Amino acid sequence: MTTVGEVDAMEMRTDRVRWDVVAGAAIVALALVFLVVGARMTFGSLTQMGPGFVPVCTAVILAMLGGVIVFNGLRKAPREVDLPKLRPFLVVVACPIVFSAMIGWAGMAPTVIVTALLARAAEPLEWGWDLVLVPLGLVALAVGVFIEFVGVAIPIF
Repeated sequence: MTTVGEVDAMEMRTDRVRWDVVAGAAIVALALVFLVVGARMTFGSLTQMGPGFVPVCTAVILAMLGGVIVFNGLRKAPREVDLPKLRPFLVVVACPIVFSAMIGWAGMAPTVIVTALLARAAEPLEWGWDLVLVPLGLVALAVGVFIEFVGVAIPIF
């Protein structure tokens, strides 16, 4: 059983943690992993991109953004923050996994619909026209941009 003094001490320790600095440092660390992996691949040029071009460029941008988050976190006084909600985090992680798992066998339209509905589940569902119109609009946009305009060889269905 904890006493009042122990509870106050535990609360003080979590108040002193600068979660924005921790998150920014985690982003920089993740960027460094992508940078190391991408640096082992052929970089290429802007007109002839190699397999390492996108990971390296993305890692540099990600590291800069993480650095900005760390810098801004260190400039401000520590403040009490709520812990993040678990459901939105899991949905954000699940959406690209579901998309990449489905796109090969289901085609563009069903994959975009399922992914859009899954993304909508990040917050409590409120039934409305947006549950129908947003996925259909995203399908039209994805088919128009990626299949018709860019010419990606993904079947619609």
